[in-house]
Amino acid sequence: MRTDAAAGVGPPGSRRLTLAVVVALGHDPGGPAERAERLAACLAALQSAPRRGIDLELLVVDAGDPDPAIRRAVEAAGGRLLAVDGSRGARFAAGARAATAEWLLLLRAGTVLETGWDATLMVFAHEERNRERGAVYTYRADGSGPAMRRAERALRFRNRWLGLPSGDQGMLIRRRFLVHLGGVPDLERGEDLVLARRLGTGRLALFDVAARVRPATGAGAWIGGAVRLLGFVLRLPPRWLQRLGD
Repeated sequence: MRTDAAAGVGPPGSRRLTLAVVVALGHDPGGPAERAERLAACLAALQSAPRRGIDLELLVVDAGDPDPAIRRAVEAAGGRLLAVDGSRGARFAAGARAATAEWLLLLRAGTVLETGWDATLMVFAHEERNRERGAVYTYRADGSGPAMRRAERALRFRNRWLGLPSGDQGMLIRRRFLVHLGGVPDLERGEDLVLARRLGTGRLALFDVAARVRPATGAGAWIGGAVRLLGFVLRLPPRWLQRLGD
């Protein structure tokens, strides 16, 4: 995976773009208030899109019956809330099927895109060669201290040497191209890895603009995630790896 010069931040395009942002909620840590707070921050960062010439469609997909605080956060952002049982991949897939826009941005609820995300996206989407490519944002840990910097170094290694970005970085892709690739895999963990492998490093761009994420810092999550990634690199079936850390 390489940084795409054509995807650099530029001025708003003269042509409007239709974009559906699909945000997957689900088995996230914290209580309802904390989950709603993280979702509100994620959605607030997207509100600049219309000023960039983007016709924005917001689809938030939760597992089971959504909490009232989640409903309020979605309504305040002008979004649409869907309830879908099943894996995180199934929630992304349901949101993608419900979307009508030409382009999709798949986001996890804990990801907050930094200023310039929309200009970068516009430049990328208006390039004809990118109609059969995908793109992700640069991972940035939301916090200070050695653990945060380790998380960033680990993601830089994954991006540069393995071509396997994290779902925390978002995924921009044309809706029809996603269908062509077989859609989002029905997996609770690792749907991001499978989708990146289907794309291949030659068809995946890395934006300079950051996606801010609050990473899990527990030893269990770190070890489980590392073992799961190793198993995926070794071509173990993704469904074997579902019980390992996120």
